[in-house]
Amino acid sequence: MEEQENIRPEGDTSPAETPVKSPWQLKKESWYDKVPLTLKQLDIIIGCGIAGMIILAIVIALDAMGVF
Repeated sequence: MEEQENIRPEGDTSPAETPVKSPWQLKKESWYDKVPLTLKQLDIIIGCGIAGMIILAIVIALDAMGVF
């Protein structure tokens, strides 16, 4: 009998298992919902931005060392 009480349907989650999201997380998700892009497209855009910042940092460092 005890084993049957522990069995729950797959879609059933208790409130203790559901992660609580912070207001900031909810706000960010609402912003992303307004952007008509897929997650893959957003990842590509973010990756290009990070790569650009790295290249910019290298160029600044080379300029400071007098290479340019």
